Amino acid sequence: MLGPYGWETIAMAFMQDGRYRAASTDHFTIGSYEVNGDEFTADLWATQPGKVRSIYGSKKKRVHVSIEGRIKAGRAKKADKITGSSLPSVGKNFDVRVRLIRLDNLD
Repeated sequence: MLGPYGWETIAMAFMQDGRYRAASTDHFTIGSYEVNGDEFTADLWATQPGKVRSIYGSKKKRVHVSIEGRIKAGRAKKADKITGSSLPSVGKNFDVRVRLIRLDNLD
């Protein structure tokens, strides 16, 4: 995610067959995703099981988020990327730019 100090790595996500699962030391996210051509959308719930920090301008333990983006296929040494915005279901003015980079296949 693009934060005030630049691009921050916040989680490792596993996406396969429409299922989205991600986690870090601070949160876990579950939901679903769809791909239509080069368009990517995801419908997610982010949960902070421990100390709650402010995300999207709110200090809720559980936040509903959607991601809308585009897929750019990589060439040679460049990996596939999805770039777009992450939007909370409330407080739409807190959209955050996101970048997902393919590290490997799950097969």
